[in-house]
Amino acid sequence: MRNKRFKITLMIISTIILCYHIFKLFYLWSEIPYQIAIHFSSETPDNWGPKYILFIIPIVSILSWLLIGLLVKNPERLNYVNLTEANKEIQFLRAERVMLLIQNLSFISFILANEALLKNAVGMESSLPFSIAIVLLVICFIAPVYLLIWASTLKY
Repeated sequence: MRNKRFKITLMIISTIILCYHIFKLFYLWSEIPYQIAIHFSSETPDNWGPKYILFIIPIVSILSWLLIGLLVKNPERLNYVNLTEANKEIQFLRAERVMLLIQNLSFISFILANEALLKNAVGMESSLPFSIAIVLLVICFIAPVYLLIWASTLKY
């Protein structure tokens, strides 16, 4: 309820990034070679695959967004530290906010990783989207740890 504005903002940002990436994917489709590098070792490609692989990560990111969305709808089903009747609502609210953050940041990081793969396939500089994706994934791991530490220090 209080997270509605936060949820809508993250959803708008995620949708804009997905639409931009899909547009760019179709725009650059003719420039992408049939075989693209899909695995790198020391910045040199060591595994190749068809360019249709570029559609797999957006599909996986949408599926993961939907699955994490199931947890967001039911924050009371998660495990909590120091959960009491007095702090139950604030813990549920914060857990929902963290799950919304993880849901959307992981989605965006998958899309940005695919953007880096797309840029690499057409010979463009691809380090910025990949670096941003790594930072967002780190935030996805730090947020629950922060929530755990916060919950363990609750006094009521």
